[in-house]
Amino acid sequence: MSQRLRVVYPKVWKPTEEETEVNKKFGFAGLFRAAVTSFCAAAACALMVASIPASAEDAAKPAAAAEKSLYERIGGYKAIAAASDDLVDRIYVNATLNKNPALKAVHDLNERAAFKLILSTWVMENTGGPKVYFGRPMDTGHAHLSITAREFDVILHECKETFNKLGVPEKETGELMAGLEAQRAKIVTAK
Repeated sequence: MSQRLRVVYPKVWKPTEEETEVNKKFGFAGLFRAAVTSFCAAAACALMVASIPASAEDAAKPAAAAEKSLYERIGGYKAIAAASDDLVDRIYVNATLNKNPALKAVHDLNERAAFKLILSTWVMENTGGPKVYFGRPMDTGHAHLSITAREFDVILHECKETFNKLGVPEKETGELMAGLEAQRAKIVTAK
C-alpha cells in the first residue's frame, strides 16, 4: 500500500491595511528610497567589518593589503552582509530617525530583509566588489524621505557604531565613512 506525501503550501502574503495605506501615501518608490537610505548606512558598516584581518598572518601583510580593494580588505560579501544586518536593525529602531514620518512609515512595513539585501549589494559595488546593486540612484531613491542633515549624521553614527562593534580597522572605517559622506548631497533633501 503506497502512502501519499501531503504537501502543505504556505499562505500567500497579503499586505495589511496599514501597509496598504503607507504604500498609497508614499508609493513603492518612497518605500524603496527609505530602504536605500538605511541600506547605505548598513553598507558602510558592512565594509568596515569586512576589513578585519582573518588571521595574524593577514594583518602582517600590509603591502599586499594595500593592493586589495576595500571590498577584499573588509572581508567581502560575508562581512558586508553581517554589517548590513546589524546596521539596518539599529536604524529601524532609532528614535531620532523614526521621528521622520516618511522613514517611520517605511520602517513600519518591516521589510528589513529586503533592505539588508539592497544595502549589501550597494556596499559591495561601491567598495570594489561585484557589480550587483539593483536599487535606484541615491538621489531619486531618497528624495521623498525628506532626510535632514541631522538624520544623515545619525545614520553615520549608527554606521560607525556597527563598524566598531564588528572590529573594522580604523583605516577601512575611515574609507567607508568617507564613501558614505560623499552621498550626503544626494540623500539630504530637507532642512
